[in-house]
Amino acid sequence: MWFGYLILLLAIISENIGTTSLKGSNGLTRPLLTIGAFAGYILNFLLMGQALNRIPLAIAYGIWSGLGMAIVSLLGVLIYKETFNWRMAIGLSLVIIGLVIMSAT
Repeated sequence: MWFGYLILLLAIISENIGTTSLKGSNGLTRPLLTIGAFAGYILNFLLMGQALNRIPLAIAYGIWSGLGMAIVSLLGVLIYKETFNWRMAIGLSLVIIGLVIMSAT
C-alpha cells in the first residue's frame, strides 16, 4: 500500500505543477507554461488512476484535494506573491487536521 501513497504523492506534485503553470500561462498565451499545465494535468490523471488501484477512493481523493490545495496555496504566495492571511491559515490547518483524522481510520 505504501507504493500507492508514493504514486499519490507524485500525482499531487504533478497536479500542482499543472495548476501553477496554468496560473503563469496568462490565459494559455505563454506556450511553455501552457505545455507545462497540460503535461502536469495529464501526468496527474495517469498517476491518480494508478493510485486509485491501490488506495481507497475516499482516502486518495481526500489527500489529493486537501494536500493539493495546501501546496498550491503556498506556491501562489511564494511564486505569484498572492496574499495569505489568518483565515487561510486556519482553513488550511483544518483541512490538514481532517486529512490526518481521515487517514487514521
